[in-house]
Amino acid sequence: MNFFGKIFSLFTVLAMMLGMAAACGSSESDQPAPKPDAGVVSISIDGDDLIRMTPGRKVQLSVTADLEGGGSRAIASADVVWHTSSERVARVVDGMVEAVGAGSAEIIATYAACQATVSVVVAGQEQGDNLSGRVCDTEGRPVEGVVVSDGDLCVLTDADGRYSMQSDKRCGHLFISIPSGYEVECSSYMIPQFFRRLSASVDRHEQHDFTLSAVDNSRFMLIASTDHHVANRQSKDLAQFRWENGFFADVRGVAVAADCPVYSVCMGDMSWDEYWYPRNYDLTDYREELSRNGYPVPIFHAMGNHDNDPYHADDWLSSQLFRETIGPTYYSFNIGAAHFVVLDNIIYRNTGGSQGSIGKLDYTEAVDPAQLAWLERDLALVDDKSAPLVVVMHANLFRGCKKNGAIDHTIGMTGAYELMNRLSGFDNVYVISGHSHINQRILHANSGIHEINVAATSGTWWWTGTYHDAGYDVNVCRDGSPGGYEVFAFDGRNVEWHYKGIGRDRDYMFRAYDMNEVLRNPVIAAASPDFGTTPTADGVEDCYGQNDILVNIWDWEPGWTIRVTEQGRELQGVQVRGRDPMHKIAYTGKTSAFFTCYNNHMWKFRASSATSTVTIEVTDLFGHSSTQVMERPKSFSVEMR
Repeated sequence: MNFFGKIFSLFTVLAMMLGMAAACGSSESDQPAPKPDAGVVSISIDGDDLIRMTPGRKVQLSVTADLEGGGSRAIASADVVWHTSSERVARVVDGMVEAVGAGSAEIIATYAACQATVSVVVAGQEQGDNLSGRVCDTEGRPVEGVVVSDGDLCVLTDADGRYSMQSDKRCGHLFISIPSGYEVECSSYMIPQFFRRLSASVDRHEQHDFTLSAVDNSRFMLIASTDHHVANRQSKDLAQFRWENGFFADVRGVAVAADCPVYSVCMGDMSWDEYWYPRNYDLTDYREELSRNGYPVPIFHAMGNHDNDPYHADDWLSSQLFRETIGPTYYSFNIGAAHFVVLDNIIYRNTGGSQGSIGKLDYTEAVDPAQLAWLERDLALVDDKSAPLVVVMHANLFRGCKKNGAIDHTIGMTGAYELMNRLSGFDNVYVISGHSHINQRILHANSGIHEINVAATSGTWWWTGTYHDAGYDVNVCRDGSPGGYEVFAFDGRNVEWHYKGIGRDRDYMFRAYDMNEVLRNPVIAAASPDFGTTPTADGVEDCYGQNDILVNIWDWEPGWTIRVTEQGRELQGVQVRGRDPMHKIAYTGKTSAFFTCYNNHMWKFRASSATSTVTIEVTDLFGHSSTQVMERPKSFSVEMR
């Protein structure tokens, strides 16, 4: 090789080495790996380097790649890894940038180890926005960073407390996500007024302002009740609901005794669609009950299947009275460290319903796509993904079952995984639900979601309180739990809970049966095989013999302990999936939906004799214990404790 050839080869090698060493950008170590493309030397985001937007507006970005040897080509947005420097200002998904709140952010595109950025500035209201307003405290000071939503878009207030958006006004409401450390005024029905009803057409501008009152709610109590089913029926539901020793008095007692702010949620079925027109009693009447009976604390509502207008075979139209009487069917709020999301997971079909004619009252338990899209936007604005996220809805996400011969649980809601996927970015997710009229506590292993499915205030739709001489005090749910509600204690990130039977002490955590006496009852004897000597097809260990003791623990879940001793000797127990004896004799009606159902929260022990005294001690997840000394034989009746 001649001299010039050697020089040429040397330069070729150097050029190759420099080309390998040259970097056109790199992604952060925690970013997803971009799609490899060895021919790309740089990328650029088409358009201006600075994009000016207002909250709620969207812009689609596109990317062009410069190629080795010259030339360029467009890159599909879905193949690009997108990031934003601030989700509180702008979100980006597949190149679609959505302005959220006032401020500035960098949108970063990564492809083939190359990066490009564009700046986004989100300003206040511009001409054309049809919703705007201001959020201030009671002193007139602006509150920055408050999420404001029309049920679709989610925007943030700026440093002056102002927000603005261009809304399609489809949902008919505008609402704020009450920030932690604040409250809003309640109506005379104790319903927080965090929302405004939209009255003007889409082409008309509306201004809606909100006032917040500062409060220290870093530690607070939450009362969660569900399934009131008041309808003015022959079951004397109204009389029991209003009873001087009933639900309202019980909640007042809990609220008065609290040493922190108290709030409440209701997980739906306040009314009963089937009786709206025949009994002339609907959600408007339920709302009056809150006022006339002096409900003591702010109450947020979710919508249940029975809260729909049965004259409509359309989910949107059937929920109109709820929106007019109660408020939005889905929304969010913050108390202390917790972010709450209230969802409507009932899609009401009501086949055959029309004006003057009640339909089949059928429905699907699912969260519709519009809510899921809103939920993504709402959760994207939650900064602390390790703080408690609490989802409140009517139908339960999971349900207990028998699987492979053992006590287990399964998915209980259509489209459950679509919802669970949107919650997956949070470390401490709780679901509070109703609908089942039984107590179920389920920690889902794969997702880490902890569901507290709460039994009903109405027990068995108020019927057990009408059948017996003991009267309204006999309020029993299908799983044997007393009619009641759940009480949560939040202290920063720490959350505790317990079930509170109406008219019962805090320590009333279980009911214990002397099965010798139970099996002598003629109703129980006729209920074979539910209480026979061999397990039922869907039961686990639900078979009983001489000297057995059965303990029904309302809030039971793994992590609790139960200890039963007889004359100082500890008895060995087995968990039971079966039916509760007391409910079997308390509900004597013929409606199959109200019959005693299986539950997963009972335990069985065998004593050595029929007359020995046993001591039962139950301890919950949080170290709170309840003890009962059972002198046997123990009588069995609807009045037993």
